Amino acid sequence: MKRFNFTGRKKILRDDISIRLRGKFDEKPIVDVSVDLADYHLSGESTVFLEGQQSKTRFLREALGKVSPSVRKNAIALEEFDDAEGLSFKIKVVDERSGLLEAIAENIKPHDKDNKPDQNHKSILPVVSADLSSYRVLWRVDYDDQQATLQVEQELGSKDQVVRSLWFRGFILPAAMRQILAKIVSGGWDPELSDPDELSTRWLMLAKQIGAGVPDENADDHEEWLDDSVRLISNRIDVRNQIIEEFDSGVWK
Repeated sequence: MKRFNFTGRKKILRDDISIRLRGKFDEKPIVDVSVDLADYHLSGESTVFLEGQQSKTRFLREALGKVSPSVRKNAIALEEFDDAEGLSFKIKVVDERSGLLEAIAENIKPHDKDNKPDQNHKSILPVVSADLSSYRVLWRVDYDDQQATLQVEQELGSKDQVVRSLWFRGFILPAAMRQILAKIVSGGWDPELSDPDELSTRWLMLAKQIGAGVPDENADDHEEWLDDSVRLISNRIDVRNQIIEEFDSGVWK
């Protein structure tokens, strides 16, 4: 794919974008897309693109047409995807002659015909089934610039059954969340938490909400903060006694 120059790009507001599913989230997706560009003063010769992504394994790019005050395209069949769960989109406005990316919107979530979002997106950590045989693991966290996604081995069965299980809630979920928080504090983050679209901001806001606070950006070691965060997360999940009872009953032997 051609490399684009990102200098001077504009940010398209989410309120100016509508991506609506014609069916259900567990069906092969067909979407109607509308982008309002009236207030962005973009070149009429530039092209508007829709890009879709599900985890890091499947991508789609669809031209919506040239820039106009209202860009619309209906009944786009997203053949690359089996369903719309965990699906996110970008809108890009590109001057194809120069390769200049003039405007962008990222991490846009689809809505159904009743204007309801994917229930999986209500979670800060979407869960998807995936073939993890090449990793030789049963779960892993997949990252992109805007999202962390928890992948679980598809051979374990239905994703909905997996996430309701005690071993998922008691063992996998706390470990995955600690891994994400450790990755965030090992890098840089905005201590003001000013951009709610940033992955680090969303997760640190969660830590604040559960009572762990925000880590000290000048600290050399965040292990105590990570331990506190996972303890509070585990308290919220609250399956410890249930798992102990199941072990005592011999179910796990």
